[in-house]
Amino acid sequence: MTKHITFLLFMGLLNGCSSTTSAPSEIIPPVSELFSDNTFEKTPIINEQDIFTLPPKEQKKFLSYFNNEKTKGIREDKIIFNYLEQRIKLFTYDGDTLTATESLERNEGNCISLAILTQAYAKLAQVDTTFIEVGTVPIFKKNNNTILISNHFRTKLLAPRTANNSNTIEIIRAGTVVDYFPAQDSFFIDNANYDDLVAKYYANKSVDALLENNFSKGYNLLNKALQYRPYDPELINIAAVLHRRSGQKSNAIRIYEYAKGHNLTSQNLLSNYLSIAKKQNNIKLVKQLESLLDRTALTPFDKIQVAQRSAEKGRFTKAIQKLEEVIIETPYLPEPYFELARIYHSKGDIEKTDKLLALAVERASDPDKRSLFQAKRDTIPKP
Repeated sequence: MTKHITFLLFMGLLNGCSSTTSAPSEIIPPVSELFSDNTFEKTPIINEQDIFTLPPKEQKKFLSYFNNEKTKGIREDKIIFNYLEQRIKLFTYDGDTLTATESLERNEGNCISLAILTQAYAKLAQVDTTFIEVGTVPIFKKNNNTILISNHFRTKLLAPRTANNSNTIEIIRAGTVVDYFPAQDSFFIDNANYDDLVAKYYANKSVDALLENNFSKGYNLLNKALQYRPYDPELINIAAVLHRRSGQKSNAIRIYEYAKGHNLTSQNLLSNYLSIAKKQNNIKLVKQLESLLDRTALTPFDKIQVAQRSAEKGRFTKAIQKLEEVIIETPYLPEPYFELARIYHSKGDIEKTDKLLALAVERASDPDKRSLFQAKRDTIPKP
């Protein structure tokens, strides 16, 4: 199962899945105009080319294999897939986001690292790629106000284009999907492209620096990510959190207002803005943001969060309705069953609670999730 881990700050930073975000139709100023530049120092950061550069020895080895396999009539995308499959057999999972060279040297990497490594070989072989971003509902592990969330990219190595034929229209281009950590309980987020992958690398490194309180480094990495995705709500969200944590609260609020005013929001961004509104006791803004969160909930994770907020307020009918909606759409996810179990447990319905927890355990492909759900079930008196 995929375990690409992106760090997040609970009610402070939620750097979730960054989908392909097109530029808005209206001309709006970049969010960087709201940044407090004087607060941060310039720091050197890795350039784009170096992220995808392979060591010369590895380049020679791969190209020799690639050209040899090509003479056998094997399709180019499949050659890369086969090479990667052999190359990363001994890879171990690690939460760091690595360059292609770092992944090879350390013989490890998370899903973004492997997407970068795949792109490096594809670039060397001049094979086109595209990407799909998928998410999983996270296990919340609080650690000094920090939680973890899972999400990753799948790479599609595209087959050579078919020969031009006036009578043929290529609707879906053939190719090979690379997903070495497939998650059974994952769901589609959005299509993505090369710029999304580059932005994701810089964004993840920015979050790493932020969590280490290295705000200048985080700031420079974030600015680099924004060069590739200037209107990405998740990057705007990181910008707001970076300013808030570095003591620039007024800038953070202006960044959130900018995002809301230009409709450049995500569930993560709105949730963080909501936490500030609650601390300010801004009842009107709280209602606006809660309404926006409900209306813009698209993914299963979003809808589960809506259900959780509803349950916290005692609105169990709405919470149950939202969770049952998730089950209809994605019956293989364990989390909606678990959340329903919590609600029915609070209502004193032990029999239904046990049945729902059993379903959650049955559907959990992640061992950590399965253990958590089973532990909760073990504490329930059997009907």
